[in-house]
Amino acid sequence: MGLTSGPKDRTPQELVTELRGLTDVDWPTVWAGPPYPGEGLDMWCAQFGWTPLSFERVLQVRTDTGGELDLNASGGSWAPVDNLSHWIWGAGAEAVEDNPAVLEAAAKAWPVYLTAACSVLGEPAWEGTWEADDFPESLGTHPLGSREFRLTRKNPYRLACWTQRGSGGPLTVMAIALASGTAQGRYAGAANMAVKFYPRPLETGEL
Repeated sequence: MGLTSGPKDRTPQELVTELRGLTDVDWPTVWAGPPYPGEGLDMWCAQFGWTPLSFERVLQVRTDTGGELDLNASGGSWAPVDNLSHWIWGAGAEAVEDNPAVLEAAAKAWPVYLTAACSVLGEPAWEGTWEADDFPESLGTHPLGSREFRLTRKNPYRLACWTQRGSGGPLTVMAIALASGTAQGRYAGAANMAVKFYPRPLETGEL
């Protein structure tokens, strides 16, 4: 029994470097989406300092800071881009009995990565745990699931979001998601932390 680590874990300092690298990205061009594979795609990625890696449904790119981003779009297309996602950290249980250790590891990792993100993004508009009374039901047009679902499954386990009003910047969400059955002890579980960037910032008062 024991814990396994995530396939592409990033250190807190690597997260800082990645977030800084995205500070001046032309987000409207990102959201408009890339062309399909070929010379046009290479040129499109090059303007951000990205190198295309994988073309299976989701375009995956490597940034000039060494990280990887997934450009997610609806309906199997590449455009427009719904969000960018970046894996940060993960832990998995080798047996059901290890699930409490997974949750403990997630709780310990969260403040370390949150501090790293705040050093670039500033204080979040909201941050908290799954059981918080003021946990948002949605982030603008992005639903987070019902309160009943969250309280039963402790999912999202942790969440923080940042808005950049008036700058054209993205809604940035960092969260720890639990694999199905982790909190209930039904299966050998897992916790995964990722940061996502969405094209529509929150309006004032939606949190």
